[in-house]
Amino acid sequence: MDPGFYALHVHTTGLCDPESSPPDDPSRTGAFLSAGGHLGSDEDQHPEHAGDLPSLYVQADGTGQLETVTDRLTDTDLFDDDGSAVMVHAGHDNFANIPERYAPEGPDEETLGTGDAGDRLACGVVE
Repeated sequence: MDPGFYALHVHTTGLCDPESSPPDDPSRTGAFLSAGGHLGSDEDQHPEHAGDLPSLYVQADGTGQLETVTDRLTDTDLFDDDGSAVMVHAGHDNFANIPERYAPEGPDEETLGTGDAGDRLACGVVE
């Protein structure tokens, strides 16, 4: 991976097919869409989803690690019938922080849904 910040989220479904459809829309296909959306996205807007985590920073040598503590996730969230997945996105997460001078009407739908994190780059099933 190139150096920089990458969005890191927990997604609703523990299925990481590299070319797949989301659980709720078989007409779309793309990288890791099988993992569904952010955990908690049906309950709140970004960055308040249960699955919204701090960004991952990748160093010049291509490595990165993140250790964080959250009270947003429970075992029930992570290990329900269809599991969950950790997703690294191709872009950084703006956490829906768009200054009013750039967006007087506030963040748009994509920002409120994903933090403008971009494509899905890597996926791992939570076990």
